[in-house]
Amino acid sequence: MTIMISDLPHDLESEILARVPSKSLAKLQTTCKRWYALFKDPKFVTMNNILRKASKEVMFLIDYRVYSIRVNRLRNRFRNKCIEYASIEFTGKLTRLEDSKEVKLSRIFHCNGLILCCMEDFESLVVWNPCTGETMSIKPKSFYQWNDSYAFGCGNSESSCPNYKILRCSSYYCKNSEQRIFNCEIHDFSSDSWRVLAGVTWRIHCSDNVVSLKGNAYWIHFDREARHNVLLSFNFTTEVFVSMPLPDQSDYRHLGISAVREERLAVLHHNIGTSLTEMNVWLSNKIDEAKEVSWSKFLVVSFDNFKYPSYVKGMTFWVDDEDKVVVTCIRDRYNYDYVFIVGERLHKQVFGESWIWPCLLSYVPSLGHIPKTKKEETL
Repeated sequence: MTIMISDLPHDLESEILARVPSKSLAKLQTTCKRWYALFKDPKFVTMNNILRKASKEVMFLIDYRVYSIRVNRLRNRFRNKCIEYASIEFTGKLTRLEDSKEVKLSRIFHCNGLILCCMEDFESLVVWNPCTGETMSIKPKSFYQWNDSYAFGCGNSESSCPNYKILRCSSYYCKNSEQRIFNCEIHDFSSDSWRVLAGVTWRIHCSDNVVSLKGNAYWIHFDREARHNVLLSFNFTTEVFVSMPLPDQSDYRHLGISAVREERLAVLHHNIGTSLTEMNVWLSNKIDEAKEVSWSKFLVVSFDNFKYPSYVKGMTFWVDDEDKVVVTCIRDRYNYDYVFIVGERLHKQVFGESWIWPCLLSYVPSLGHIPKTKKEETL
């Protein structure tokens, strides 16, 4: 006797489906009305995020377009030596945003499967779920500026839906005081409005090298008083900045930060100048609000085996913690962009050309829905 999944008790059916990758479930949501409603249930979305294995997906923003890419790695033995090969495969262009091929993005930020998109004209923000195709426009309090800095996260909520928020940091020159004024604002999705974040003493410099993990934002920040770099975090529940130590307090002239799946932070550093020697990558412990952040060295790559830009203006990177591989996107002082795949015995340059706003972003697909305000829900 053949048993169909529809014959199972609904609780068991939900638990089985919750273990299926989110991208596969998105393709099944029109199968029947019950599954369509189930996949929109916040409790099921939370269960799916917990039970399904976090995928190793990468977004690559180049020339205002977002692509999904896959890193291929092959090992061969030749004369008792292990030879490693690597390549990057473009698996598709993500064009579901507003179903328009004309949409151009300048920056992207990830949180829980949702992407905060800054448009090319710097005049609009859109939140987008690439897995479901859902979008929502975020209107400014007055207007956006090209040098605005953003962080995307969510705070704890009494309801089953995450309380998503956007942190916007901006600055402008005041002629009256002859000083540069720094300003921080919070956009709360529950009210669909902006408000000023008071009492901020940190001077948040415009940087796109910010990641979201467990709802909070993290980025590298130079502490002017301590005279060295720190890991700066913003808690979207308490709306407070917290300074934490980096793996090494030395003032390296360039550091990068990335998220590994939905569990850890990664920090990459290399000396800049004529005395390049090696690249170091650290991984944090699993990020949890009840624990302090600790670091362990994940990878050391010697520059003796391959040529690397001596002076770096910008960098984003992605870490594959299972295969122990790091993909870096580097911009040199001549605005020329390079993409490298590096590992313990792997040093491969896969691209070298000039792009517009290149950025690598770790992405974990989710069925999570963009919360609407109560006013919108009653319309």
